[in-house]
Amino acid sequence: MRPKEFNRNSVLEKCITLFWAEGYNGTGIQKVVTVTGVNRYSLYKEFGNKEGILYASLALYKERHVPLDLLAKSSSIKDTLYQFYASFFDPTKISNHPLGCYISTMAMELRETKEMQLFFNEYLELLGQKFSQLLDQNLSMEELTAVLQQLVMFYCTSMGMYIIFSQKETEKYLQDNLNLITKCLNN
Repeated sequence: MRPKEFNRNSVLEKCITLFWAEGYNGTGIQKVVTVTGVNRYSLYKEFGNKEGILYASLALYKERHVPLDLLAKSSSIKDTLYQFYASFFDPTKISNHPLGCYISTMAMELRETKEMQLFFNEYLELLGQKFSQLLDQNLSMEELTAVLQQLVMFYCTSMGMYIIFSQKETEKYLQDNLNLITKCLNN
């Protein structure tokens, strides 16, 4: 009997929610089978192993849920950056994902693994490129480099804010830091 076909992206969305809620290390493959409704053989055939599911889910999350398109808009740098960062903390998000960033959450849990370090560094590099395109003004290369480093580091620290602070406090943190960053851009 052939295993039934499944929607790859639907399975990965369920895995995003599952790994995010229970942690990658806290989730056994049987839980993945139960939550997705896909048998173990089919999962392994499609993704290789649990780690393959993780990296496929991270790629899908980046593609579907990281609003990189916001960084292409140029209404106001401050407003654009705020919308980008705040999108991770919007409790009315369409998906049923928790607040914050799945990629950052998995990077914190799996920070000791070389594969995750590589994936996260490539992701931060992509963010830096998108920030650079947004900021490509009359800044010197030295100024641009300094601002880009701050924006990437701000991304990393802001993803943990929802754990520590309330929604209102997180929004204030985002606003205050973006005010400082954009003030530096204007000087």
